[in-house]
Amino acid sequence: MTSKQRRTTLGSLALLSLSTLLAFSGQALAQNFPTKPIKLIIPHAVGGNSDTFGRILAQKLGERLGQQVVVENRVGAGGTIAVAFTAKSAPDGYTLVVADNGTQSIAPTLYGAKLQYDVFKDFSPITLAATFPAVILIHPSVPAKTPKEFVALVKSQPGKFTFSSAGTGNGSHLALELFRSAAGGLDMVHVPYKGGAPAMQALLAGEVQMTSVSVNTSIVHIQSGKAKAIGMAATKRSPALPDVPTFIESGIPFEAENWLAIIGPAGIPAPIVNKLNAEIAASLQSPDVKERLAKLGLDVVASSPAAFSQLLATDVPKWGKAVKFDVYEDTKTVSHGLDVQFEAGIKEAKAPKIES
Repeated sequence: MTSKQRRTTLGSLALLSLSTLLAFSGQALAQNFPTKPIKLIIPHAVGGNSDTFGRILAQKLGERLGQQVVVENRVGAGGTIAVAFTAKSAPDGYTLVVADNGTQSIAPTLYGAKLQYDVFKDFSPITLAATFPAVILIHPSVPAKTPKEFVALVKSQPGKFTFSSAGTGNGSHLALELFRSAAGGLDMVHVPYKGGAPAMQALLAGEVQMTSVSVNTSIVHIQSGKAKAIGMAATKRSPALPDVPTFIESGIPFEAENWLAIIGPAGIPAPIVNKLNAEIAASLQSPDVKERLAKLGLDVVASSPAAFSQLLATDVPKWGKAVKFDVYEDTKTVSHGLDVQFEAGIKEAKAPKIES
């Protein structure tokens, strides 16, 4: 063996030894993780779906890991303040955030260059935790029972029918914009309200003819006969409303499923990502947690990191289409409204954080 060959062989052995050492050190790091409390950031106010979900998960995950999982609410700018904070945190697995389709799929198009993070580059995906499908309701006075009947009715009377949302640029608003687009460009008037409750009340009072709400919110109104469900804005029927078809079943290529995910800053070592994924999945799949989440209208998914990344790749352009949908005049106010919301969110983020 020549001296050159010996050097090459020694170099290869050194690289092999280094890679083996790194692999073992990574496994050891994950085995000992966590050695201190984990911070779980909630982008929205106390009491909402993501907050309640986060607290349920934090309790169970803390029990499994033997370390406290501290919940911290950082509100502002539609949740993007909290997500931006997480992106800038140390990539050690000790700072995670409950992200959602608003912060990850809608925000890139809504806020554009003002958004302080890249949803594809600045995060380590952990898991798509849960989905919560929406159902589209119409007022009982509307003479339609199926999605196709409703679409035909609206098309026969352009500009007559109205729909409510929880606010311009809100997820409920954009979901209905997706529906209007998928149904062939329905000419309807958007009436924004300051929150989901008044938007729902507007439908019950007959002030508008259509709205979109979560399944658990809709059930009492459907059962009372004060609202009619024409379709699920999801890829499958809901066990809570088994007789309500999806729009896809009805031949309308529309779904607007909301979701919650757990992500951390980019660069978290793979062994720690894998451990977090496994422990979070086990926490979410435990019978008591699944039961509590089901009462919130949440369906547990607990996906792999790769599966969540694949979802995001299709979700961003889908919701971007809703944001850009400007066939009708009311959608032209979205950009201005969101600029105002974003600036307000920056100020709101300076308020004291809530920890538990």
